[in-house]
Amino acid sequence: MRSIQILFACCTVISLGLFSVAAVGNDLDFKKAAIQIDEYILKDLQENQLSPNAIISDEKFVRRIFLATIGRIPTVKESTEFLNSTDSDKHSLLVQELLANDAAYTAHHFHFWADLLRVPSGQHWSLIYREWIKQQIYSNTPYDEFAKRLVSGHGLVFDDPAAAYYIRDTGMPLDNMSNTVRVFLGTRLECAQCHDHPFDQWTQMDFYKMAAFTYDFDHRGGGVNRSKMLTALSREEKMGFLQAIPIDGFPYFRNQEQLNTYLTKPHASKFLAQHGLSENEFRDLVEDGMEAEEKLRVFNEPIRQNISQLGNHITYTQVRNLDRPLQLPHDYQYGDAEPHDVVLPETMFGSAIPSLTDPLARKRAYAQWLTSTDNPRFTRIIVNRIWKRTFGYGIFEPVDDLTESTPVVLSDLLDYLEDLMRSVDYDLRKFQCILFHTDLFRREANREDHPLGMPFQFTGPFMRRMSAEQIWDSICTLILPNVDLHSPNQKKLLRRIEETRGKHRSLEQRPMEEVLARMRIAGDRTRQLNKERNRVEDLIVAAYDAGNSDQAQRLTMELREKERAVDRLNRETVFVDVQGGGQGDSAMMQQGNLAASEATDQTLTFIKGVAARKAPSDLSDQERKDWLEKEQEAVKSFREVARGMARAVDLDSPARRGHFLRDFGQSDRDVIDNASSNASVPQSLYLLNSPLASAIYFRGSVLGMELEKHENLNDKIATIYQAMLTRSPSQGETQRVLAEYEQYGDEALEDLIWALLNSSQFLFVQ
Repeated sequence: MRSIQILFACCTVISLGLFSVAAVGNDLDFKKAAIQIDEYILKDLQENQLSPNAIISDEKFVRRIFLATIGRIPTVKESTEFLNSTDSDKHSLLVQELLANDAAYTAHHFHFWADLLRVPSGQHWSLIYREWIKQQIYSNTPYDEFAKRLVSGHGLVFDDPAAAYYIRDTGMPLDNMSNTVRVFLGTRLECAQCHDHPFDQWTQMDFYKMAAFTYDFDHRGGGVNRSKMLTALSREEKMGFLQAIPIDGFPYFRNQEQLNTYLTKPHASKFLAQHGLSENEFRDLVEDGMEAEEKLRVFNEPIRQNISQLGNHITYTQVRNLDRPLQLPHDYQYGDAEPHDVVLPETMFGSAIPSLTDPLARKRAYAQWLTSTDNPRFTRIIVNRIWKRTFGYGIFEPVDDLTESTPVVLSDLLDYLEDLMRSVDYDLRKFQCILFHTDLFRREANREDHPLGMPFQFTGPFMRRMSAEQIWDSICTLILPNVDLHSPNQKKLLRRIEETRGKHRSLEQRPMEEVLARMRIAGDRTRQLNKERNRVEDLIVAAYDAGNSDQAQRLTMELREKERAVDRLNRETVFVDVQGGGQGDSAMMQQGNLAASEATDQTLTFIKGVAARKAPSDLSDQERKDWLEKEQEAVKSFREVARGMARAVDLDSPARRGHFLRDFGQSDRDVIDNASSNASVPQSLYLLNSPLASAIYFRGSVLGMELEKHENLNDKIATIYQAMLTRSPSQGETQRVLAEYEQYGDEALEDLIWALLNSSQFLFVQ
């Protein structure tokens, strides 16, 4: 319970100023560090006879920094406050304020880590893993500590959620190692799994030596009690075989093949002679035993069915040491070892890890080596990843395929950035704060495509489209209030985590005999259901044969209801530690800050409170009826859209197929960093047919309420541009909308919102 309380407190409350970027290292001035970075960039540009791009306007800066730090566009209020500020240090103050917004920062940066770590959604073991990752981001856990916890994760996910790092690749320990090296060291070892790497220095032996550190860590599917219960049933059935034969010491046979083999042995004749049995009589006795065993097996099948079905609720929840040595593959062809030789762990470079017999100590030593400041690639890779996340292009590319021959043009800058990362103790927010203070961050973006394989000259950031999550979260900002704290799925998520923990206690932390007794009760219920199902299915077939489809459908519905009732009763019988779990949610909420819960309640109340307006008094009866129908339909449509909206971090991630996020390129989390920012036909179709533009314009949305404040049409147009593009419209843009308004009225404003929503100015980070 305590671990879940901590998760709730860390993942749902807003920052109260616990983090201050102003303290970027007691002896480090982040502004001076930013100036030093700019000097490296300017030196490189001068050597290449290039000039830096111009500094962007404040309108572009405020939009860019909001997207970079918290992953959404600013509201009208937020951008106006910055633009109207006369403080000479307002750019720096805004950077620090945004980085200190823990809830919004977490909502944005979770996706970065979820894509790298391929974090799935919806699976019982991944729920607490997702929340744990959010907690690390929220509490600003140093990057090296975060990585170390992941790689050394072990045991139950309820006790150590980082153990899910290994569960993600369950059954694929070799892939887990290559993924670890790719994510944290930017090195591709997967090619060396089958042969020496064709384009790098790594050998197949290097691959297997690295894999040996963690090869023997994996999950055991259903837990200890599950195996014990299945063994107990098998033993019971075996006893049925033996008890059916009135001869002490009678041999046990699982099948006819074993029986036939037995009868060819010399001791078989001795046994038959000792008991005065012919071979046929012996076979008849065996047949009696097998029939008795099969009868028990059929009787126990519903129990096994429940052990499997109910036990699946807690599979993949624990990482154990399986005590299995790693052997070279059967086709190993190099002269330094033989196929099937056992491989001992050894690091691919850097300091060696002493030989450790304790597997957990070995795993922790491996994690320590991986994240050490002495590791030549650990710091370099995270520096380059964060640089690319900030400026759109890495100092070297690809960011996760670093080889000895990878060209690094700005090597002095990269060395300096590595020193910076170590000096801030791997505090990623402090490091980002330095980058956001550079002139480079405030320069106009490069708008031209860059050829792969060519060094990128940082005259300005590399222009890129918003991620799927940034687009979605920005749309949410235009529609919902309290968007950074609105978390409608959080209570349900915490309840599911607690339910899974309760199921594990019910199945694995109680005596096996007690759990099996409950499974027998559930099995009796399932057995009766199976008989009833056979009876009803015969009636359904007869009804269809008689042409009475209504009766067949009624019987089908009744059968489904009985099945659901039995399933519910079986869960209640077996999962005895799940009942009353809802009280835990209340306790957790009382333990933490209620800001997020209160914001969510306010937002949901706000959505529910949107009602149809009264019709104008000067309408005829028919006009009033038509007006009200249109108004009620608009309210209904808005509520449906708004209820399904929250920041992407609060939704299933990856989202289901067909959802906005997936259509706009969200990673499927099958492979590392698999998100896409490419345009596609489904995206155009989605925006053409979705009700998003109407919801943004609706008077109950955040933008709609801003528009309601203005009577003047020019002010309304300016508000739309300010909300969506964070700038004022040009005179020509205003005139075009005014002309449209004369012809189409208010529809022109909704069309404007739709046009801007589809525009590159909205979809790209300017």
